Amino acid sequence: NLSAAEGIYNFFQLNNVNRSSMIYGIGGGITTDIAAFAASTYMRGCRLSLVPTTFLAMIDSTIGGKTALNYKGIKNNLGTFYPAEKVHVCPNFLSTLPENELRNGWAEAIKISLIGKTDLYEEILNSNRKISDSIIARAIDLKLRLCNIDPEDKQERRILNLGHTFGHIIEKLTDFSTPHGMAVSLGIRAAAQLSFQEGYLTAAEVKKITRVLDYFKFPSFIAIKQDLISQEQFKQILHLDKKSSYKNKKIEINLIVFEGFQKAVQKVFPLEKIYQVIQELIKPI
Repeated sequence: NLSAAEGIYNFFQLNNVNRSSMIYGIGGGITTDIAAFAASTYMRGCRLSLVPTTFLAMIDSTIGGKTALNYKGIKNNLGTFYPAEKVHVCPNFLSTLPENELRNGWAEAIKISLIGKTDLYEEILNSNRKISDSIIARAIDLKLRLCNIDPEDKQERRILNLGHTFGHIIEKLTDFSTPHGMAVSLGIRAAAQLSFQEGYLTAAEVKKITRVLDYFKFPSFIAIKQDLISQEQFKQILHLDKKSSYKNKKIEINLIVFEGFQKAVQKVFPLEKIYQVIQELIKPI
C-alpha cells in the first residue's frame, strides 16, 4: 500500500538514491511489485532489477513490467508500467517454499497454458506436480510474447487476466484470506462455466479445462458468509474494478472467457451475468 511505498521513499532519500542507482527487489510478488513501483516513481525512475523467490513471481508478477499497489482495499488499482532491466530467476529458491505457496504459482502456470495454443498444458499434466526448469522457462516465454506485443495492456495482453476478475471478487469477499492461486483457479472455473453457458465451449472442452485444475486439487467452490454475497456487494466491488465500464447507467465488465479450448478472448458482460456465475462457485455459510 501507499504507506509501505512511503517507507521505501524515505529510505531512498536517507541513503542518497538517485536515478542511476540500481534498486533490487528480492522476494515474492508483493515485495517485487512494491519495489518496482517505488523505483518507477522515485525521481521519475531509477534502475531496477528483480529477483523473484516464489513460483508465482518467477513466471508472472515480475514478467512484463507491471507494478502495483493496493489502495483503500482495492487490489492493484495503483500502478505503472516499468520493466526491470533484468529479472534473475533462480529455481533453487523454490525448495524453501511451502506447498501452499507453490500452488499459487501453479494456478498462474495453468492459466498461461490455457490462454493460447501450447503444449505447456500437457507438460503440466505430466509433471507429477514437480516444477521443472522447462515449465518455468516456457511459462515466462509465453507471457513475454504477449507483453512484447502489447506492453501497456491495451489489447492482446489482456487475455492474461483470465480468472482474475472472478478471482479478485473472491479475494475481496473473503477479505484477502483466500490464497491468490485458489482464487484464480476458481476464476478459471467461472470463466469456463460462463463460456459454456454462452455457447463458446463444449462440455468436453470444459472438462479438459477443469481436468488440470482437479489434477492439482484446486477446489470447485468456496465457502463465504451469506451476508457478503448480495448483488449490491458485487456492484460495489465491480464498480471499482479497472476493467468495468458503464452503459445505460449499468455496470459492464470486460471479461476474459474461452472461445474454444486454449483460445482466450475478451468479451463484455453485464454485472448480473457475472453475479449469476460466481454464485455457482460459492457455498453460503
